Amino acid sequence: MKVLLHTGRFKDVSKSGVGKAIVHQMKALDLVHVPYTTDLKDDFDIVHINTIFPESLVLAKKCKQMGKKVIFHAHSTEEDFRNSFKLSNGVSPIFRQWLKICYGSADLLITPTEYSKRVLEKYDLGKEIIPISNAID
Repeated sequence: MKVLLHTGRFKDVSKSGVGKAIVHQMKALDLVHVPYTTDLKDDFDIVHINTIFPESLVLAKKCKQMGKKVIFHAHSTEEDFRNSFKLSNGVSPIFRQWLKICYGSADLLITPTEYSKRVLEKYDLGKEIIPISNAID
């Protein structure tokens, strides 16, 4: 089994918790000797996506068409998005719909907390959701 750890637009998230989680995932995969790649041209069996950019959804759909398994690391929820910036509450329902589209394209969702799992279960995604701490140093 080989994992494609999607790092597209990494520079945009490198200093965030999502960016730190990606680096941590690389270390974790190395630690347990699971082969992975960050090169979209390499062969792989599973894609692990941490971001919800439009190209992340495109990648998920392409991988599904290729018969690959898709894991989305669900770092975001509408509930956490609310009150994050001016006017965020007004656009949060649209953000929720986008999350449902992205997360709905996955075979499996991983989320960092039990709280996030409970929140996402209310989205009625029909996907297994597993809480695994980011355990960021």
